[in-house]
Amino acid sequence: MDIISSIPEFFRNKNIFITGGSGFIGKVLVEKLLRSCPDLKSIHLLTRNKKGKTAEERVKAITDLPVRRSN
Repeated sequence: MDIISSIPEFFRNKNIFITGGSGFIGKVLVEKLLRSCPDLKSIHLLTRNKKGKTAEERVKAITDLPVRRSN
């Protein structure tokens, strides 16, 4: 049995599919994965049109946000 020592090691070369990635918790999850797991192969987000915005517009609004710096 293989023992995985860390989260980044677990996600190394993995493709991840996330539903709800444009919601409050989803945004935090995506940011944490991007910061903590540099060897992720890809992240796929399932999004939908909502409140008059297309899925593409919603994802663009998220990616246009400034990066938060942790102290």
